[in-house]
Amino acid sequence: MNPTVRLVCLPHAGGGADAYRPWASALPEGAELITPELPGHGRRLPERPLEHTEDVVADLLPRLGDTSAPLVVFGHSMGGLLAYELCDALDWLGTPPHALVVSATGPPDLLDAAASRALAEDPEALLDHVAGLGSTPSAVLADPGMRALVLRPLQADFRLLGRAARTRVREVPVPLYALAGDRDPVHPPREVAGWQRHARLWRGLGVLPGDHFFPWQSDDVPRLLGELVRSVAGGGRAPAARPAPDASGTTTNRPSTKRGDTAMPHTTPGRPEPGPPPPARPYDDGGVTR
Repeated sequence: MNPTVRLVCLPHAGGGADAYRPWASALPEGAELITPELPGHGRRLPERPLEHTEDVVADLLPRLGDTSAPLVVFGHSMGGLLAYELCDALDWLGTPPHALVVSATGPPDLLDAAASRALAEDPEALLDHVAGLGSTPSAVLADPGMRALVLRPLQADFRLLGRAARTRVREVPVPLYALAGDRDPVHPPREVAGWQRHARLWRGLGVLPGDHFFPWQSDDVPRLLGELVRSVAGGGRAPAARPAPDASGTTTNRPSTKRGDTAMPHTTPGRPEPGPPPPARPYDDGGVTR
């Protein structure tokens, strides 16, 4: 039986596919959860990690399942950057996804590539960065053998991020949703809102409780993705223009009333960038899968 909708979830730096597998239970019947493992990560640990986004996208393209089914692409932190690049490649091939959802990351023009490269070449600083986010158990970081296993994909991912900066960001041609944690010290909501500048069809910023790893701190994100997938399965394509600002100048994430439109329900109203963007920072977090 062919899937009604495909949901592809892409991992943060150093992360693996297993982090997303429990989310399958949030999807409607008939939908397919696709969690590609990147080379050098998780179950593909013996392979050489890739250090260029175009190589990762080339690896992903043949592993997206039944191409006749509608596609929603989600990525968390570094995965949000990869999701954006994958969306761009699919659009160039004439098969754009139905929606793109980026989580806990700003757009490529806010990437501090130099900081990412510096962390990639300083193992102790990189591990301290990861430890500070709490994504990797302290017992793993204390074991020399485990530290080496964690470092190999992490360093490759940060080298990738060090090459991924863009001074000009191509417009996202499909409905774009952004999610942020209200206590994220790495990519706060104001930075994540920067995606609005690059969206042809902006669907708003959802600000959810939690830190950088907020998608795993409640069931909010898998539930929201399940509702989006359910809407797409019902025929939604989300072709409507971005919502207009209200009287206060705030762009809200109002569900559309147009037939065939897709909106992610129940998210916090989208927020514009309040003034200039924040200072650039290392793009991602790293860590092992949760």
